[in-house]
Amino acid sequence: MGAILIIVGTILAALIVLPRKAAAMTATVARDPNSIDSIIAENAKRYTVDPALIRAFIKVESDFNPNAVNPSDPSYGLMQITPMLAEDYGIVRDYHNPTETEIAMIKVPSTNVRIGTWQISRLLGDYIFEIAVQMYNVGITGYKKGVRASDYLAKITRYYNEYKSH
Repeated sequence: MGAILIIVGTILAALIVLPRKAAAMTATVARDPNSIDSIIAENAKRYTVDPALIRAFIKVESDFNPNAVNPSDPSYGLMQITPMLAEDYGIVRDYHNPTETEIAMIKVPSTNVRIGTWQISRLLGDYIFEIAVQMYNVGITGYKKGVRASDYLAKITRYYNEYKSH
């Protein structure tokens, strides 16, 4: 019984420290696109997505700012991950009411890029490029309801072509 209490106490202590630790991890990624190369490469390989496309999404979504927040969605981090998408991935239990710890985890660049790349991979597996890109921006439901993001698609395509040429 004593060992169980020690384990539970250790887990609780880790959860209490996690938001600060996650914030520190986020702060270590500069707003420099080159500082996240290894994160992009790892996830490009894991989900078979062109690294240039991941960079394009990061450029358009956050301009490589790991602390970017869109309070109207809300969405967080390099790839502007919503709590709903993080719930689909298994990081958040209830997207209607994410905890501070869960939000902190969404903001961690490695987690953020992993979830975003996973979503891009899923969308590209089911839809053509133009539709998949717009769905990333407006959501699958939004797109199916007729919401379009042609300006967003143009930006992603422009940066994708630019990053592919380097």
